[in-house]
Amino acid sequence: MSETRVVTSDVPGFGLPPTMYAGFSRLLDDESILVPEELLDVDKNIKRIAFYFNGDRLHRKIPKQVHLMIENKLLGKFMGLGRFEVIDCIECRTTRVNFEDSRMLISQSAQSNQDLRNLSKEVRADAFLLWSASVHEEKFTINLRLVSAKSNELVWLKEYAKKTTREQEELEFESIELEMVVSSWGLAAERDGVGAVEDASLSGVTGFGIRRREYTTLNKDVEYSLGVEYFRNFSSTDEFNISGFNLEGRIFVNISALKDWVNTKAYVGIGQAFFSGSHGLMMKFGLEFPFVTNGFMAIGAVYLVKEEVEWDSNSDYEDSSEFGGAGLDLTLGYRF
Repeated sequence: MSETRVVTSDVPGFGLPPTMYAGFSRLLDDESILVPEELLDVDKNIKRIAFYFNGDRLHRKIPKQVHLMIENKLLGKFMGLGRFEVIDCIECRTTRVNFEDSRMLISQSAQSNQDLRNLSKEVRADAFLLWSASVHEEKFTINLRLVSAKSNELVWLKEYAKKTTREQEELEFESIELEMVVSSWGLAAERDGVGAVEDASLSGVTGFGIRRREYTTLNKDVEYSLGVEYFRNFSSTDEFNISGFNLEGRIFVNISALKDWVNTKAYVGIGQAFFSGSHGLMMKFGLEFPFVTNGFMAIGAVYLVKEEVEWDSNSDYEDSSEFGGAGLDLTLGYRF
């Protein structure tokens, strides 16, 4: 299935077009594209691949230096996956120039599916990665198609796109994204029973949030986010009525030692929570992992300074008690 993935959002511009070299470079330098998880469904028998450009380079729509930069970065991305043996296919780059009836005809080695199968036998490739690049206004796009050398069957298809402006280049913002999150926080409360009534306990709340995340070219291993989360309890609702908002700033740092296995980030966040007539400092730390395309999951700890909360009136329980403390933080998110 075809998928378009925009890895960064718009930054308002003032009519100055971004440079083609910088636009494609920023797209391909994004560490969230071409990760091993995106190729899990590719046939394991496909081990040797060769790159074959099938775009507009021959018509000079992409300057030579930009074309070479894109190809080199794609080669590096696929070699870094550890999934394929990448073949340097000189024949795939060969351009033919013929003159017929006073017309100049430009073509490449493979003009048909049979030509592509024959070429695969010469270079001993299991598949060809057909790639092309295009730019329209401020949007830079890379299209990738993995084609079986034996059957010409399309086995994998991907499109990556990114928008950038000249102002964004000057600010050196490499990525600005929005993400939606759903979290479970192990924050607790107890409410003393009156007379023979047993004490009631609350073991956690659920949070829903939106964050704005970015990183700069100064250090791509460090990211920053600012977000707001709404939280409330969905259990023990007869005894507890917690609801509130948390405003949080967060820092993410790539863990290089785990990069070959899974792109893991450590994070630490600090915020101010406002809930049920009270407020308190909230802190979080833990690890974040990729989870399906554009998705991620995080596991860590959360701590909220305990504060006294007035509960809804109930003759079986005391009217107030403390809410907060330390607990487990589990999060699922999706990045736009």
